Amino acid sequence: MRFFFKTVKILILFLLLAFVGAGFYAGNTAYEMMLTAPWEKILGVTKQTTDLSRIHRREQKDGWQPVEIRSADGTKLRGTYIENSRSSDRTVILLHGLYQNRSMCIPYVDMYRDMGYNVLLIDQRGHGESGGSHTTWGLRETDDLDAWTEWLRGKDGGVKIGMHGISLGAAMALIYSGTERGKNISFYVADSAYGGMMELGKDKISAYTGDPRFLWGMDLVEPFFQSVLWLRSGKTLSDIDPLEAVRRMTAPVLFLHGGADTLIPPKTAEELLQASGSSKKELFIFDGAGHTMEMAVNGDAYRKAVRVFLESLSQNM
Repeated sequence: MRFFFKTVKILILFLLLAFVGAGFYAGNTAYEMMLTAPWEKILGVTKQTTDLSRIHRREQKDGWQPVEIRSADGTKLRGTYIENSRSSDRTVILLHGLYQNRSMCIPYVDMYRDMGYNVLLIDQRGHGESGGSHTTWGLRETDDLDAWTEWLRGKDGGVKIGMHGISLGAAMALIYSGTERGKNISFYVADSAYGGMMELGKDKISAYTGDPRFLWGMDLVEPFFQSVLWLRSGKTLSDIDPLEAVRRMTAPVLFLHGGADTLIPPKTAEELLQASGSSKKELFIFDGAGHTMEMAVNGDAYRKAVRVFLESLSQNM
């Protein structure tokens, strides 16, 4: 009888170890999938990461300054610095969306220059002329933004820095807002940001696979995914989740979103607004605008929303 119970204990231990091993294997697979999955197909977006002809023309014609720096892990980061014609101690960093490059942000340059800002356009890692093969969804992008803000402060120790991100760029800015250094940023403008990362991933991948059982599998794997995430990056899911990050933010923030956005529904912006820990936070919804299309649909209203928001902060900047 004792032999029987001993055998049962060994069998249970073996099954438990097998379950944990399988769980960590699945968690590691999910981690790799987060980084390397064909997100352009899953999200239905177009890859436009390599064409920088518009940027290069402006650099050659208008004297825009190409910039190259290194992130903490040695990754090359490229950008373009546009100095205002008037002396200014204010600079805004513009962050593009997924599978885009810094050319995407050209339509926003004049808006900020007209308000007296210098402008820094950056290629996020894995995009444009920056190094890296893909986005890391915030695992390394916060280090990249540290490097860019340090570069700006190296030019002018008294510079006041704002961040304006679009889609993925907005999410990265919001993630940065929850870090200690991110609290030194003067303001954030988040255009078409996503919120809860796991919820977004589950929703989009489930729709892509067409198999509702995928959600059950994701729920089962999630604890192992979070463990692998911490073991491999030293970060938790809350560190790279915009909805969690904004709870820690203190800087003023303006959320902008298209009312007809089907990729990231406008209710996401409302959730981010409610979750934000900032004492100065506003939301503007653009009726009829799809994902990241607010400026194209109603540029005058877009520029006014940003200008009015920044003017309300001017006494503190």
